[in-house]
Amino acid sequence: MRKSAATAIVARRLAMPEGRAAALVQRASEAGLLPTAQGSAVPDLTTADLVNVFLAIAADRGLGVAAAGVREFGGLTDDTGTTLHGALTDLFGHGPALAGAVNGSLILRLDPASVALTAGGHFRRFGPEPPPGAAGKHVVVPGQTLAAIGLELQGYSPGEADALVALARVSASASVGQAMHPRPGATR
Repeated sequence: MRKSAATAIVARRLAMPEGRAAALVQRASEAGLLPTAQGSAVPDLTTADLVNVFLAIAADRGLGVAAAGVREFGGLTDDTGTTLHGALTDLFGHGPALAGAVNGSLILRLDPASVALTAGGHFRRFGPEPPPGAAGKHVVVPGQTLAAIGLELQGYSPGEADALVALARVSASASVGQAMHPRPGATR
């Protein structure tokens, strides 16, 4: 998938103006976090690159710190040492994980950086626990939105992604997880 297509998907699903999202992704690209075109050769993004696109947009704390935000949020670890980047790469790359995310959520606390991910009935905290009683700016990505983003990034149309998410919401069968496997030839 191309960077512009991935940016459009994430921006639409997170209800962010596409121009703003493109500017954030451009800053991450300029910092070397995403591949750039070399002449007429435009690279397809890997799943890890797609996570960087997602983080650049979802963790928006300003254009000047877009790349730092991708690095900071992507590098947050849970109690097992798994990074948020690694967890999202696994999530976006595997159908059953996406099915499990449908009834969960991803909550990014922007300052100080901290993330709560609930997927497949499991809660994971990435980064420090926020101070008790402290207010802060958060970005909440419902599990249905997160799963739909993952499916579209794998090549499903918006309608197909919405249908699979709806199906996963009403059924916990393994067949739904199997249906959400990446399409043959999808970026990994």
